[in-house]
Amino acid sequence: MTQLLNHCELVPGAIRAEILRRLGHKNIGNAFINPGSTFPGFGTAIGDGTFINREVFFDDSELIIIGKNVGIGPRTCFLTGSHHIGPATHRIEGGGNHQPIVVEDGCWLGGNVTVLPGVTIGRGCVIAAGAVVTKSCEPNGLYAGVPARRIRDLDE
Repeated sequence: MTQLLNHCELVPGAIRAEILRRLGHKNIGNAFINPGSTFPGFGTAIGDGTFINREVFFDDSELIIIGKNVGIGPRTCFLTGSHHIGPATHRIEGGGNHQPIVVEDGCWLGGNVTVLPGVTIGRGCVIAAGAVVTKSCEPNGLYAGVPARRIRDLDE
């Protein structure tokens, strides 16, 4: 039911957060959530004033914390899980490696950004479209590339 309502164009973004809360997502604030985003579990927390564009994927097998007043571009992926690398005969080995993701207040993530397990994106960062964030980002920086690296400092 949750995914059906998330993908429905008839549900206004301003009330989508309230519907998610009523369906059991306890840590979702007053955010604007566009249609098409996927929340397969209940491990995502979203702060007030956050804007989530279309088709954002929250792989919340581990906790994902999105701060206040964060802008998230379309088709951004938050991936909290990975696998250990096995031998050549079977590269995906055994249990997964799950770690939380934190995006602090005031950040802006462009379209098609991928955030990998264990990453914290510091307050006030901008992550350029298409970046793959493999390591934590210090506050107030512009990060771009694959893997993402700090391009320049931003005003506080």
